Amino acid sequence: MSQRRSVLVRLHEELRNIEVFDRIHEYAPHPDSVEERAYEGRQIRRKQILDDIARLRGSESEPAKRAWISSAVVLVCAVGYAMLHYLLK
Repeated sequence: MSQRRSVLVRLHEELRNIEVFDRIHEYAPHPDSVEERAYEGRQIRRKQILDDIARLRGSESEPAKRAWISSAVVLVCAVGYAMLHYLLK
């Protein structure tokens, strides 16, 4: 597994853990000040994780774009060569 993929898996796992703690917070009858600070800290961390995931996914799409562009160039060259070959025949 690539390093980027393993980081994405770890970030998704941490995000799921935060969701579990948030659900526990929602069902707490009387949250105290410590729990409220922990909840705020988890929300900050959740935003950081989502930003990291977006950044990593954005960098994943760049090689896919390059592959698509190079495939399109090869296809255009092949069609151009075929047309030239049949026109000069």
